[in-house]
Amino acid sequence: MTTDKYDELAARAERGELTVKPSTIRRGAEAAAEARSALMAATGAATPQEAVQLAMGRPPVGTKRGPSPVVRARVPQALKDRVRDLAQREQRDESDIVREALAAYVELRHVS
Repeated sequence: MTTDKYDELAARAERGELTVKPSTIRRGAEAAAEARSALMAATGAATPQEAVQLAMGRPPVGTKRGPSPVVRARVPQALKDRVRDLAQREQRDESDIVREALAAYVELRHVS
């Protein structure tokens, strides 16, 4: 399903235009089992516990635990576009590109 379809469905749901189909409502143990199955399928997890951890968020960058501070900077739109294009070409997140570039810059300047 495309992002446009998800956006359309979300807008319809917010307007109250979606209705429940008969016999599709799940309650109790049946609902819990179906939710666990859907969560595991969506996350690719092997266990419900692993799925919950994945759904709650990934570990901080570069560590198993602890804070992952955010560095913010304003950049010209042309630079932002180049970072986006590079990330798409390399099939990576923009944050990965920025993190790698910042690490290389700090290393080049011999900052410890």
